[in-house]
Amino acid sequence: MKDNILRNFQSYGRRAAFVPLLMAGTMLAACSSDEGLNILGFGSGTDDVVAQDGLQSTIPYTVEITGIDPLEEDLIAALDAVSTARRLQSRPTASRAGLQRRAEDDIERFQAVLRSSGFYDGQITFDIQEKQVEQPGEAIDQSNADAEQDDAVMASDASDATDSKDPKDPNDPGAEVKGPTPVVLTYMIDVGTPYLISSVDLVVTYPDKVIERSATDAELEKTRLQIGQRATAQPIILAEQYGVDIIREQGYPLVKATKRTIMADTAQKTISIKYGFETGPQANFGAVTVNGADEVDADFIAGYRSWEAGERYSPEQVRTTRRDLAQTNLFDSVIVKVVGPVGESGEIPVEFNVVERKMRSIGGGVDFSTADGPGANAFWEHRNLFGAGEKLRLGAEASGFEQGLTAEFRKPQFLSRRQALVADANAKNNDTDAYQGETVDSFVGVERPLGENWSTTLGVTAEYSDLTGSDSPNEQFYLAGLRGILRHDNTDNPLDPTEGTRFEINVSPYMGLTDKDTNFTSVSIAGSQYLSIDDDGDYVVAARARTGTIIGEERGDLPSNKRFYSGGGGSIRGYEYQKVGPLADDGDPIGGRSVLEVGFEFRARVTESFGIVPFVEGGNVYARSEPEDIDLLWAAGLGFRYYTAVGPLRFDVAVPLDKRENVDDDYQFYISLGQSF
Repeated sequence: MKDNILRNFQSYGRRAAFVPLLMAGTMLAACSSDEGLNILGFGSGTDDVVAQDGLQSTIPYTVEITGIDPLEEDLIAALDAVSTARRLQSRPTASRAGLQRRAEDDIERFQAVLRSSGFYDGQITFDIQEKQVEQPGEAIDQSNADAEQDDAVMASDASDATDSKDPKDPNDPGAEVKGPTPVVLTYMIDVGTPYLISSVDLVVTYPDKVIERSATDAELEKTRLQIGQRATAQPIILAEQYGVDIIREQGYPLVKATKRTIMADTAQKTISIKYGFETGPQANFGAVTVNGADEVDADFIAGYRSWEAGERYSPEQVRTTRRDLAQTNLFDSVIVKVVGPVGESGEIPVEFNVVERKMRSIGGGVDFSTADGPGANAFWEHRNLFGAGEKLRLGAEASGFEQGLTAEFRKPQFLSRRQALVADANAKNNDTDAYQGETVDSFVGVERPLGENWSTTLGVTAEYSDLTGSDSPNEQFYLAGLRGILRHDNTDNPLDPTEGTRFEINVSPYMGLTDKDTNFTSVSIAGSQYLSIDDDGDYVVAARARTGTIIGEERGDLPSNKRFYSGGGGSIRGYEYQKVGPLADDGDPIGGRSVLEVGFEFRARVTESFGIVPFVEGGNVYARSEPEDIDLLWAAGLGFRYYTAVGPLRFDVAVPLDKRENVDDDYQFYISLGQSF
C-alpha cells in the first residue's frame, strides 16, 4: 500500500511539475511570433532573431519576383528597393507567420510602386515553399534499397531495445542537430495593362478670376508630358513644378501649386490630370538689396542685375544675373531671389546674398618636351584690386626658347553692364632657331559677350621688336595696329572638354611707325570639335584645325615674330619647335605667310585616374599668302593621361611620318598639364 501511495505521489508530482513546463511552453509559443518577445518586454522589434535555450531558431529564406517583363528594369529595381522581405533577408524571421507578415506588408508597397509606374490594375500574390536542395548521394541505387531498408528495421529494433538518448537531444554531444529547412518566398505579379495619359488640364487662379483649360502643345512640351504616354509618377510630379515655372515666366513671381487631381478610367485604361495653380499678383522688379558684401562694393554687385528698373519680373533674368555674378570668381556662393510680398506699386524687392572668397592667389606650372625643352611659369593674381572686381595678374615664364614678364588687367562693367576693359603687356627675350632678340607688345581694348557662348574683343596694339633671323637682317620694327577677335566656346570643361565646339577668328592689321613703310594684315582661323561617344565622357573623339594668311608684305619684309610657324607641342607633335615649313640652307626655319594644320585624337579614359590618347597630326607653312598645295607633313603618336583635380597631366610621344633627312629626330615627347587642344 505504501508503495502504491508513493508511486501515485510520484506520478502526481510529475504531473504537477509538468504544469509550469506547459505554461512556459505556451508562453514561448506566443513568443515564437515576431511580436512575442516585444510584448513581454524582450527584444527590439518584429525582426529580432530570437534564440533561448535552443528552443527557437530562424528560418532562412530567399526572395523571387516573377511575372514582370525583364525589360522593365526600373520597375524591378524599384520593387527590390521597397521590399521589406528583401531588405531584412539577412535577419530571417523565427516562423513562417513572421515571413508571411513581411510578404503582406510588401504587397502594399508593391502596389504603390506599380501605380507609380502606370500599372493601376496590378495583381500581386505570394507563395512560401520549402527550398528543394539536392544533397550529395541523394540518388540511391534501387538494387540496394531493400537491403538498406532491412538494415534500417534492424537498427530501429535495436534502438527500441536500448535505453539511448534522442538523436536530436541538444545535450548529446554526438547527436546530429538539423536546422530549419530554407524556404523560398515567391511574389507572382501581374502588372496588367499600363494606363496612359488622356488629358492634362490647368486650373489657374488669378487675383481677379479663375480659368480652367486644357494645356497647350507648347505647355505640354515644357512640362515634358505627352498625351498617350504611360502615366508614370515621376514625370507627372515634375510637370507640376514645370507648370509653376511657366506661370512664373509670365511675370508672377509668387505663383504656387495648389491641388493636383488624377482621375483613372478603368474601362479605357487612361488617366486624366488636373493641375491647380494660384498665381498671386503680377510684378515688376523692385529695389535690390545686397547682403554679405565686405571687400566688394555693394553697388558693383547690384550692377550685375540684367534687368532695367521697373521691368516686368522674369526668372530668366534672375538666372542670368546669378550666372554672371558666379563667373566673376569673387564669391564662393551667390543667391539671387525675390522677397515678397509685391508692393502697392506692383514691384517686388530682389535680394542678392553673396559669400566672398579670397581675392588673392598665386600659382605656377612646369612643362617639358624634347622639342621645346624645359619650361616653367608662375603668377600672382588679385581679383578685386580697387573693390569693383578689377583683376590684375602678373606672371613670369622661362624656357629654353623665351624668357619674359607678362601683365594682364581686366575691369568689368566698363561703360556697360556686360562690357569689360582689358589690357595686357609682354616683354620677352627670344632665342629660337627662327629668330633671336627682344620683343615688347601691349594691347588695350574692350571685351563683351555677343549672345550665348559668343564673345568679341576689339582694341589697339603697339609693338616693338629687335630680332635677327635666318631670312632677315638685324632690324627694329615699331608697329601699331588693331586687334579684332571673335570667339565661340560651348565646351563643358576648359582643360578637359568632352563635348562642344571652340572657334576663333583673329584679324590684326598693322602699320609701321618708323621710316620703313610696313603695312600688312594677319588673319587666322582656328577651331576644335569634341564628341563624346559614351554617356560618361570616357571616350572622346577630338579634332582641330588652323589656317592663316598674311596680306600686304612679302615674307622678307615682315618681322620674324609675325610670320607663321608650325611644329612642336602646340601644333604638330613629332617635329621640332617651328621646324614644319620652309627652312634656310642651314636648316633653321624662316616661317611663311600662310599656314594649314589639322589634328585628331581619340581620348580613352581607361580608369578613373588613367587614360590613353592615340593621335595623328599634319600641317605645313607656305611662303606665299595662300598655300601652294595641301602637301602636309604628318606625325602620329600615343599619349598618356593622369587625371587630377585641376586637369589631366599629359605625356605624349610622337614620331614624324614624313621624316626629313638631317632635319627631324626619330621621336619627340611632351609633358604638360591639360589636353593638347
